[in-house]
Amino acid sequence: MTLQIFLAIAAASAAPQTDVKPAVARPPATAKAEARKPPVDPMAAMASMMKLFDKFFPVGPDPDPARLAVARGTAQTMFPNGAYAAAMSGFLDRTADRVLSMSEADLASMFPEDAGDKKKKNRKKPLSTEPLRAKLMREEPNFDAKYAAIRAFAGTMLTKLGNAAEPKFREGMARAMARKFDAAQLAEINAFLATPTGAAYGRHTVGMWFEPDVMRGMFELFPEMMKMMPELAEDAAAMESEMKSKSKAGK
Repeated sequence: MTLQIFLAIAAASAAPQTDVKPAVARPPATAKAEARKPPVDPMAAMASMMKLFDKFFPVGPDPDPARLAVARGTAQTMFPNGAYAAAMSGFLDRTADRVLSMSEADLASMFPEDAGDKKKKNRKKPLSTEPLRAKLMREEPNFDAKYAAIRAFAGTMLTKLGNAAEPKFREGMARAMARKFDAAQLAEINAFLATPTGAAYGRHTVGMWFEPDVMRGMFELFPEMMKMMPELAEDAAAMESEMKSKSKAGK
């Protein structure tokens, strides 16, 4: 919530103004056809999605009850109450604070304009290098109070979502761990989690996935994937050729 609001503010502040083009009138037949379409029922759409979800991710076999009981305690330590809200609030707050520390020039540099853009060539006044937070505080005297209220609201919403989601996530984690680890292994894991270091690890496990370095690691994969595309395309072509040869051999 916090992130979306301030990204919207930032985008509005940094984006160059463009002329509004008049809307193109739709043919009457198209408008009538769209008017006849029944509105999509959100609950029906969700029910259909859940059916598809059940097909792709069916419920696993019930684990041993004794191991499941132990694994539930393990999952509780590794995903403690409030972990979701804490992780998401921290991530959104850090990102929003980072956006507010940037300027119009910083934000515009993230979205390069067309080199042939006449507005860019004719721009007389350079984009501001003033941090967005300072600009907003100057334009809105109560900015700090409003920002604090938004953060508090976002925290409340995330806590409510976490209260609904965390029990389901913990139960799924417990069932998976009870199947993956035997009783002796679960005992060793719980012995570690019972130590001060283990308890700290459990508290930070979820939040670490949203740390900047971890997020960077995930996004830095994309340039590597792009470098691999020619090789992957060659591999795909070789596989297609192999499939064709197998098809001919089967005839």
